[in-house]
Amino acid sequence: NIVLDQKTISEWEANKVAELRQKQLPLEWAKIGLILDDPKNLIVRDLVRFPDGEMFGYGRSIATDSLKGGKAVVMLSEYEGKFLLLHQYRHATRQWHYEVPRGYGEPNIPADANARKEIEEETGGEVSQLVSLGEFHNNTGYESASVALFYAKLSSVGSANVNEGIESFVWLTVSELEEWVADGRITDGFTIAAYTKAKLRKLI
Repeated sequence: NIVLDQKTISEWEANKVAELRQKQLPLEWAKIGLILDDPKNLIVRDLVRFPDGEMFGYGRSIATDSLKGGKAVVMLSEYEGKFLLLHQYRHATRQWHYEVPRGYGEPNIPADANARKEIEEETGGEVSQLVSLGEFHNNTGYESASVALFYAKLSSVGSANVNEGIESFVWLTVSELEEWVADGRITDGFTIAAYTKAKLRKLI
């Protein structure tokens, strides 16, 4: 259960501060409530009571735009029989990854319109057919918002948007895509989820 009683929260915070001070650990670890207000993500720590009665601070990440109706999107994109992967640098991992196009959800833009917009922004391409693959939760232990998965057929494609950290495009057949997933060249969870949903829906 999430503890909402302010007196209980204040008492827990005070006890936690004393414990952290004794262990010479950061006192910020005792804070309950909004920890970080970032333009893209909120980090919240709730006080949670477990079935045995113990209480702990439990963090979660909330995509800011999801609170305003925005839905992040992921697109498995096909053009002339091959599937598009972006060779893209990701700040969080400090690594280059092979992954399908995706983007944050923007408020007041339907997911399908946002998917088309992201394809245009990242690849300069246009979508001729867009099929919803449903919702996907990337990390149920920490992230609150789901993303919308799509299978997209492209009618055109442009060039990689280097300002998005995209170095180049890679085009793979279905069997090559499966091989890259199997041997670990593709580690991005969104890409694997979109491929899996499209495969099971017999779209590819």
